[in-house]
Amino acid sequence: MTHFDVTLIHPPAVYDFRRRPLFPGAMGRTVEGIQFNKVPIGMISIAEYLDRHGYKATVDNLCDRMVNIPGFDVEEHLGASSARVFAIGLNFQQHAQGAVEIARLCKALHPDAMVIMGGLTATRFHDEIVTKYPFVDGVVRAEGEKPMLELVRSLESSGKIAAAPNLTYRDGDGAVRVNPLMPASKDLDDFEFTRFDLVDPGTSIFIPDAPNRWSLAVCRGCTYNCAICGGSSYTYKKYLGMDRPAFRSPEKIVADMNRLVSGGIPFIGLYQDPRMAGKQYWRELMEALNREKPEFERLSLDLLAPADEDFIRDISKIDRRVILHLCPDTGCDAVRNRLGRHYSNRAFLETIRLCHKYRIPVTNFFSVGLAGETEQEARQTWELWSQLDALNHDAMARGDFGDIADSVPIGGQVMGPIVLDPGSQAFDAPEQFGYRLLYKNLEEYIQGLSQPVWHQWLNYETDRLDRRAIVELIHKSIEFTIDQREKYGFFSPPEAYYERCRVEADRVIVQETDNLMKLQDPRERHIRIVGMRRNLDALEKQRMTFLD
Repeated sequence: MTHFDVTLIHPPAVYDFRRRPLFPGAMGRTVEGIQFNKVPIGMISIAEYLDRHGYKATVDNLCDRMVNIPGFDVEEHLGASSARVFAIGLNFQQHAQGAVEIARLCKALHPDAMVIMGGLTATRFHDEIVTKYPFVDGVVRAEGEKPMLELVRSLESSGKIAAAPNLTYRDGDGAVRVNPLMPASKDLDDFEFTRFDLVDPGTSIFIPDAPNRWSLAVCRGCTYNCAICGGSSYTYKKYLGMDRPAFRSPEKIVADMNRLVSGGIPFIGLYQDPRMAGKQYWRELMEALNREKPEFERLSLDLLAPADEDFIRDISKIDRRVILHLCPDTGCDAVRNRLGRHYSNRAFLETIRLCHKYRIPVTNFFSVGLAGETEQEARQTWELWSQLDALNHDAMARGDFGDIADSVPIGGQVMGPIVLDPGSQAFDAPEQFGYRLLYKNLEEYIQGLSQPVWHQWLNYETDRLDRRAIVELIHKSIEFTIDQREKYGFFSPPEAYYERCRVEADRVIVQETDNLMKLQDPRERHIRIVGMRRNLDALEKQRMTFLD
């Protein structure tokens, strides 16, 4: 058995998802798929930073083991693990229940080890976690690399963690103590994000439908202030002490790409918009890509706002296949402005046309249930989606996108926002931004996310729509996307029919679940929910026969 100084654990969203009936509905296709088994890259950089400084560290993708290994025994696995510190990630709020339960289990199995939590959501709820959950010894807030190193050094020298920066913990009298934050990183060049040898299982770095793809960070932080985003400028400044994003140098990014390609990963994404660092930065990045010519097969780039022709032209000079991502969220200018994305449909469509002029495909994402939105505003989103479908269809018919045309979807996805990110402006001041929170703290999150059906996981209502109305608007939007995909041949008529049946089945499940929640007998409620799950599983089994 290998003993580690730190074992970083990526938990499932729901600890006991294999034993309970769950209905992902609009969240995703399968129960396993909504466990989100891809490791956040911050975990890899923490492990690498510890390893570089002489401490044994590993990233245990417990979520992936539970999803992909039949009969995997969590307690047996964790009981056989050996570490001085078990650090459980709680970066995304979807992992709240799973992260807390894994922390509870680690302390029960290893009472002498330190159990630490970290990540954006853990940072937002740091004092609640330390107050309510005695099996958690502390929360490392904000950035994790350097504070975790100091925590391990403190533990090594004194047997205690109290001196560690960024740490929230309980003192000997049980009082909650909040240590100051270290100065935020000025850049990301001191960290490494491609040490996949530190991740176990090694194959778990990928999502199932993208086995050769990895995303690299252009920066940590953001200059934009979207109201519902827990990665906004507001959040990073208030909770992580970052007044500006910390960027990775173009030379480091290109070196990362070469390392990925040499390791058999040809599909690379750069998330976060390089234009946030200014024109000099993105031009240096483009020049480095053209000069070094990393041998990737496909590169995707994020645009957080419309782009001018200078930028699109420079992108087109990259001697590889490039896809851009631009997410307007809504087709209503007023709703988008209220969200914090301050640009018009006209500017958005002009960027799409510029990209097509230079034969660059663009994918888009749309949301449903934003503040200020009703079905009337949603229809503007559907209309914008229809325009994009027509533009994409015409471009592909002309062969503008070459041999990556099959990777360009018609339209985008209409699925959210499913939650308001903890630490976002709309979470911290919901009424100001047109929302009403249904879950206000981590404990309420865990209770809500432990319910069986996806509509119960929604943590908000808006000033225009209650939760049931948001759910129905999502259903109608999904039906619109099915119509569009059938129109353009992405769904055959039988496939489209089956997808419509899925929506109707989901409507029935939502309604029936609301009725079952009124039952006083929890055993009867559980039996009937299990029965619904079995009926839905039978429907899924009929799919292949029906489509064949």
